[in-house]
Amino acid sequence: MRLLLIDDDAEYRKILRYHLDVEWPHAMVVDHQPSSTGRGPRDIPLDGFDAVLLGHPLADEQGFTWLDGFAERDDCPPVLVFADPSDEWLAVDALKAGAANYFPKRKLQHRRLVAALREAVEHGVPPALARAFTRRRTALAASPEPGRTGDRTSESLPAGLRELSCARRHRIVSQLYASDLSTVYLADDEDTGDRIVCKVVENRPGKAGARLFERFLLEYQLIAALRHPHVVKIIDLGVADDHAYIVMEHLPAGSLAERIATGPLDAEAALRYARQIGEALAAIHSAGILHRDLKPANVMFRADDTLALIDFGLAKALRLEASLTGTARIFGTPHYMSPEQGHADPIDERSDLYSLGCILYEMLTGEKPFTASTAMGVIYKHSHTPRPKLPSEHAALQPLLDRLLAIEPAERFQSASEWLEALDQISSTR
Repeated sequence: MRLLLIDDDAEYRKILRYHLDVEWPHAMVVDHQPSSTGRGPRDIPLDGFDAVLLGHPLADEQGFTWLDGFAERDDCPPVLVFADPSDEWLAVDALKAGAANYFPKRKLQHRRLVAALREAVEHGVPPALARAFTRRRTALAASPEPGRTGDRTSESLPAGLRELSCARRHRIVSQLYASDLSTVYLADDEDTGDRIVCKVVENRPGKAGARLFERFLLEYQLIAALRHPHVVKIIDLGVADDHAYIVMEHLPAGSLAERIATGPLDAEAALRYARQIGEALAAIHSAGILHRDLKPANVMFRADDTLALIDFGLAKALRLEASLTGTARIFGTPHYMSPEQGHADPIDERSDLYSLGCILYEMLTGEKPFTASTAMGVIYKHSHTPRPKLPSEHAALQPLLDRLLAIEPAERFQSASEWLEALDQISSTR
């Protein structure tokens, strides 16, 4: 699922992302902050998105300018509006203007959001939205805006990115992901013809932007130094003015999340993948790196079916000063968080091994080990509920799972190497 999230409030976008990630951890969510880009509703690429989550109002917006702008377009998916301040009259106006649904920002309910978004995506553009768009397009056809052209498909790349791409001879094919400060592109290396992935970070003024830029460069230095078959290969780094980018290998065979979505894996495949993930963790841990966001969506496959860990955007060098990433902050995805990570306590290699335990359980059962209606509910269960039990056909693996998912770090495997040794032992008896 691909979603476009539009709001000038960065903190509220994070809140929405949290709700979305709990229900759809492998959804592609693209952020757009109008105040920083200058793009309006007629200029934003909408092709391929399943829904738009639209904040209201944006800047000094009067009425539903953005919703009206989307109504001009044939390619607009369902639009869900999130408003503050909010009242019933504003809700009525939004629905009349064509919104698929309406939410007050300050009283957002997770279940209602999930249900509304699922309905919008499954049923496409609702009748009210279709009627509003038809009326708007008819009016525009009768009196077109002066100076407007019909071509909305050509979107020029940012100047900084064009310079970087030309310098390194990478031809951008499509955008895969975007947030406030970073964008990920699919590209071709024009020298070799290889398909690659290019992650671009903008160095914006201000503490947050500078910190992300510094972390981005450090991430490259640490990961690029590794040459391991189960860690994504970093090919190149480019830095120029206010942009930097990492070029990495393209992993075309999809993610582990996609494989699990079709049903549980057989024990042989699950243990093979768990071994490869363990080997990758042993490599990055020996280099002083924690992944901190290990989940099926961050395990990708090459064409030869070998896997590689990706997305070290939350990775942290064990020896870094705490000031780089801040203290007492929660990073990661709730369904795969260790108890200590969920409570913003200090973490080490054993936290990544706990996440591996969550993945192993999901591979064998097709279900997440702990679920709840809210993110905090999931975090609570990681720390306070009995460990999940595997089906009877996998009972021999229960002791391994129990150690991976032990609440206390001291009761888990103490290193990835110890985990691999345990796998060797159980393999010799199977």
